[in-house]
Amino acid sequence: MTARLEKLQALSRDLANAPGQVALIARCKHAPALSVSINPDQPIASASVIKAAIACAAADLAERGALDLRQAIPKGDLNDTFYCSILEAFDPGDTLSLKALIGLMLIVSDNPATSVVLDAVGMDTVNDWCAANGMTGTNLSVGFEDASLGAPLRANLTTAQDCLTLLQTIDTQPRYAFIKHMLQNNLRNERIPKRLPDDALIAHKTGTLAGLVHDIAIVESPVAAYYLVIVADGLTDDAAFARDMATFSEAVYEVMTN
Repeated sequence: MTARLEKLQALSRDLANAPGQVALIARCKHAPALSVSINPDQPIASASVIKAAIACAAADLAERGALDLRQAIPKGDLNDTFYCSILEAFDPGDTLSLKALIGLMLIVSDNPATSVVLDAVGMDTVNDWCAANGMTGTNLSVGFEDASLGAPLRANLTTAQDCLTLLQTIDTQPRYAFIKHMLQNNLRNERIPKRLPDDALIAHKTGTLAGLVHDIAIVESPVAAYYLVIVADGLTDDAAFARDMATFSEAVYEVMTN
């Protein structure tokens, strides 16, 4: 254990030395002593990783009967966007359930889908859910419509520790099983999952802004099970950090399996 922990610590220090603000946590699910945290409580713009918390708040409302995830939403009712959206594959008269929109929010991080879900749930409800579940460093004050993307979106904050709490909550609470399944089908896989073996299931959510590269993940395979949180802002080379993140993730996997 000592050698593995020392290796994990060294790997983590190397990644955290990148120019910018880097926070990370790697924690084995079955041997929590095999764990490293760097800057876990440092506030950082949450970007799209907070969409997983929005999904959880929706699930809680649905469980209480206060929200119907089967509700049909006409595609034509969704906000237009300047940016690419998977919703452009649908005709204006097509309908999608609220649960399907949660899937698009998580699997392809679609912002118009997120706006509909957030309108149905309510920003205050999401913040209350975060506070009730121990995510005290997380706040949602700006939505995901086009006008809020970029600099305004940095008003939404989180921490690496809160991201770990979010992953653990999704992982251990049965009512969030459908959310974990959606995260396992994330199509943005160039960071934590990129170099991991095909038999590994990675339930993860990315976040991306200029100078910001996030990925938070539950990694499970026949030989490993752990949480990995990497959140970084103020980067000078986003693409290079994403590559370094993938290399780091592969090395963490090797430590967790030895």
